[in-house]
Amino acid sequence: MNNRSFLVAVALVLGLAACGGKQASETTTTESMESHEAPMKKEVSFTVAEKYFMKNDAPSLTNPKIETAEEFAKYFGSATVMGEDGKPTAIDFQTQYVIAVTKPATNMATELKPVSLVDEGEGDLTLSYKVEEGEAQSHSIKPIMIVIVSKSADGEVSVKEVD
Repeated sequence: MNNRSFLVAVALVLGLAACGGKQASETTTTESMESHEAPMKKEVSFTVAEKYFMKNDAPSLTNPKIETAEEFAKYFGSATVMGEDGKPTAIDFQTQYVIAVTKPATNMATELKPVSLVDEGEGDLTLSYKVEEGEAQSHSIKPIMIVIVSKSADGEVSVKEVD
């Protein structure tokens, strides 16, 4: 018996013992079954992709979920620099997909940082992120955030900015 089933069984026994009446025990059983059927939210692991930029001629991102290298290449370029850690984070589109968040060009130093990726149940994933804005710069940037997710955590993706 798994932990969840055990907890439901304990709740039923305690509910029956506490209530003592048939009507109350039926209510407890119904409530326990309803809570058992509710989808469980769970955290999904991801990796933040580094050393990519939004192409100047890229179309607007209509869906945050990108599943192929060809589609990814329409929007993003790699920003390889010299040194040991100069290569962009590798993405294997055979086993992974990305969730991308972009913001309009700005002259403010702006970082998009992931907060969480949650499986809401029933095939829905929500990526929460925060925006950290700094000082004005002499040049413009297009803030982006790309997270890499295993295809084992597949589903409809939505993104949500949080404070």
